[in-house]
Amino acid sequence: MASLREQLKEKFVFELNPISPPPFPQLTAPCLMHISKEQNIDLSWWAITEPLVWEKEPFRHDFDQFIFFAGSGTTMDQLGGVVEFHLGDENANMEKFIITKPTVIYVKAGFYHCPLIFREVFDPKKPILFNDISLAGVYRKYKPGSDQPLGVFDVPLEKTW
Repeated sequence: MASLREQLKEKFVFELNPISPPPFPQLTAPCLMHISKEQNIDLSWWAITEPLVWEKEPFRHDFDQFIFFAGSGTTMDQLGGVVEFHLGDENANMEKFIITKPTVIYVKAGFYHCPLIFREVFDPKKPILFNDISLAGVYRKYKPGSDQPLGVFDVPLEKTW
């Protein structure tokens, strides 16, 4: 019979491993992710050390999402760069936000968002920390006018959630 510690570790304590290979060649620092259908969550942490276009076009999710931008290490209170993020409503009416300070953005289910562009990173040794918390165990997005769920890199998904 497994000990309480083993039972707890199996269900509630998760070691994070770097994502390999990273999805963009500009991502040279370690990136971490935890996805769980059971917990209905998708968490990722990214250290952005150079300019990068993360997403080019707007889309929506059918789940809530929180997106964090902060500095790193002892400079968490300074973003250390410039990020462009577009946020809209359920009708894809979009507004552009230029982020220069640590920021959290709540993206309500059904709201359109992106492009996401990391315009400047002032010092690659002090990366912008980008954290995405999606309240879904399967990452999926929908382009304007479409009900076809797409995964990472716009790969079509079959509904499994």
